[in-house]
This record gives sequence, C-alpha cells and structure tokens, in this order.
Amino acid sequence: MPRSRPSPLNHELCYNNKVQQNNENLKAKKAQVVVFNKKNNNTYVLLLQTNKDRGEFWQNITGGVDEGESFHEGAKRELLEETGIDQEVHNTELSFQFHDRWGKDVTERVFWTLSDHSVVQISNDEHQDFQWVNVKDITQDHYKYPNNFQAFKESLKCLES
Repeated sequence: MPRSRPSPLNHELCYNNKVQQNNENLKAKKAQVVVFNKKNNNTYVLLLQTNKDRGEFWQNITGGVDEGESFHEGAKRELLEETGIDQEVHNTELSFQFHDRWGKDVTERVFWTLSDHSVVQISNDEHQDFQWVNVKDITQDHYKYPNNFQAFKESLKCLES
C-alpha cells in the first residue's frame, strides 16, 4: 500500500509550529537587579564597572537566566555571583525587550533589593570595580544604557513606596 503524503496545509501548519517553537528557544532571558543600601539617612545604589574586555562602563547587576530557571531565581543567582550578596530580590514588574550584541531577542525583567551589606565581592570575570552612589546624585550619565537608568528609577520608586 503506498504511503500517503501529508496535505500541503498540514505540512505548513507543522512547519510553522516548529519554526515558532525554534524562535521561542532563540529568545534569551535576562535579569537586572538594582541594589540599594541605606546609611546615615542616605540611600545609595550599587554600580558595577564592567571589565576592559566589556567596555569599562557602569551598570546595575545584569545576567542571563539559565534554562529551567525563573526570572526571580536568575536574579537572585546573578546577585550572589556578581556581588557575593545572598538575599531576597523584589520584582518591579518592569521589563525590556531588545536585541543583544549577538542578535538574539532578549526579554529582561528588573528586580531590586535593599542590602545590609556595603562590602561587595565582585566577580573579576565580568567586573573590575564597584561604587555606592547616593541616589540623589544619580543621572542618566552614570549608565551606558538608558534601560539601566530606567530600571534604577523604577526600583527607587518601589523602594520608597
């Protein structure tokens, strides 16, 4: 008995579903964490300086969310890996969609935390320095990317509410 061939319509549906699934797999997930610290009635935000290979710019904590990991879990892990701070993070409900330097579509969600730790153990693989900056002094010029500044502003609103 001869094998029946799939109808063109069924083939197209199967192909399009597979393409859509493959495109979903190409989307990268990232978490951004804004870290605050309070001292002497002042609030400070932590900025990390990327290493020379990455451009030596200042940023919040950012990093990829691993497969099988939630955005929240990724944010907590990145906070620990990049600063040595192990504590809870809070979702701001702010997210960004953009293309990364490798051309992948990225969804990045923003989290914040208020840390009791002013000592930071930076990851030398990614960063070369850190600084605590008074939130009253922060401007867009402190960040290379506007998303980082927007994340700071939204996180500060959350902290103050």
